[in-house]
Amino acid sequence: MSLKFSNKRTALITMIIAASLIISISGAYALNELSDSTGGESVNDLKKIIAEEVVITSVDNSTITILRNSGEEMKLLARGRWIMISDEVRGLPWIEAKDYVKEGKAQAIILARNVENETKGILLGLRQDEVTIFRPMLAKACTKRHRHTPIYLSFRGEIEKLGENYMILRRGDWRILALTRGNWTKAGDGEVEWREVSSEFNQGDRVRLFYHNLMIMNKFFAENLGIRGFIWGYSGAIIDLTSGTTLSRK
Repeated sequence: MSLKFSNKRTALITMIIAASLIISISGAYALNELSDSTGGESVNDLKKIIAEEVVITSVDNSTITILRNSGEEMKLLARGRWIMISDEVRGLPWIEAKDYVKEGKAQAIILARNVENETKGILLGLRQDEVTIFRPMLAKACTKRHRHTPIYLSFRGEIEKLGENYMILRRGDWRILALTRGNWTKAGDGEVEWREVSSEFNQGDRVRLFYHNLMIMNKFFAENLGIRGFIWGYSGAIIDLTSGTTLSRK
């Protein structure tokens, strides 16, 4: 499976998760980050993006080494900023993100290039067990649509997973990651933090969200990293239709 970057998307502003769990990254920043990692080459010079199951054989402070299905061993540059989804969602430099990556099988997204008959590459995304990491520039390239409204949007789904600051909702074949961190007003209890009430939401519960932002990712991103969209920015509510727990935010 492969993906090519489109020049038409260079003006797109990708907004996802950082330390505050909302990152705003311009296309220029993302391209500069990759250029720094590759010794000055632009993303348009690096033609081939591949996604496949690999075996990670080693991890260090700036690279990972993988064994591909073809039997080829590749060393991939990994330094730079990453968005990580594990027990929580956060932005990390590779020096910290590498601690969540281990030797063994993984689904990898690679930007490959040939240099003097030797294939080298850059790691763009990785999914291994319960950990998913990806570069902001990959999210930019794979964003299909960003919907925003000053009032609110609505989404219904079934809780598949609960993290410390997010939940993953499933509706049909779609898995949507909804950020939930921060302060909420709980019906009947007043102001609470998400960590204080997250235990009232359970896997399998039906929930309805009212929010401001929905970022839809393309099939390439969804098939390889398991997430079809991101939800953030609430002025409405999170309603657990199974338990009745209701959280609202102005």
